[in-house]
Amino acid sequence: MAGLRGVTVLEPAGPPVPVVACLPHGGRDYPAELTGALAVGPDVLWSDWLTTELYAFLPELGVTTVTTTFSRFVADVNRDPATGHGSFRSTVVAARMPNGRAVYQRELTPGEVSHRVGLAHAPFHQALDAVITRLLGRFPRILLLDLHSFGTDVDGDVILGDRHGVTARPEAMALLVGALADGGLSVLRNTRYPGGWTVRRFAAEPRVDAVQIELNQRCYLDLTRRRYPSPPPVGEFEPTQRLLRGILADGVVGPLRARYAP
Repeated sequence: MAGLRGVTVLEPAGPPVPVVACLPHGGRDYPAELTGALAVGPDVLWSDWLTTELYAFLPELGVTTVTTTFSRFVADVNRDPATGHGSFRSTVVAARMPNGRAVYQRELTPGEVSHRVGLAHAPFHQALDAVITRLLGRFPRILLLDLHSFGTDVDGDVILGDRHGVTARPEAMALLVGALADGGLSVLRNTRYPGGWTVRRFAAEPRVDAVQIELNQRCYLDLTRRRYPSPPPVGEFEPTQRLLRGILADGVVGPLRARYAP
């Protein structure tokens, strides 16, 4: 385990495989030195609840995993860092929560936004790039899994996003769709979540298949008792974790390890 402030690279427990995972929205830490401008308590700021914990098994499969402890409201690492301060859906530092509630008492200055990007966004992508470069020195191709969750009223257990074929080859998407479907999960492609900035920036890298994976939170949380924006209660967490582990081990990691073994 290694990392900078807020960013951790979880190294494989055994020989690495040609799969990298990143979890950009699982953190909830909000540095005390930044709280002065907040209009809400840091404890209510939204996240992809428990995704870091849900995928904690990945290093056991040989998957190198990059995580951040920082809240996406410090700086959203799945947004273009040049987008500034504004919309939750499209800027690197959101001014409002998804329900429209203001996050800050005032508009942040460009210098404050730049500081947040330097603190939380840049180190995450530096770590991710270093991992991918290292593994491309070992394997001819890498599969990047950008792991998220969603809690809105959308059909499907999993939504895969590759920017409509721009960031991953058809073979990579077929492998993921087949593995998830064989595990009993309903899979949609490029609907609502076609892939954010993280996968988009690998579109020009011919040796990386980058796919955003959105897991419906109803698979592991009890959304019927959710009181937004408080964290929803845990639901079928352990069964879902076992299911995901089996799907990725047998349907994704195993085939890729065999295909691209050095």
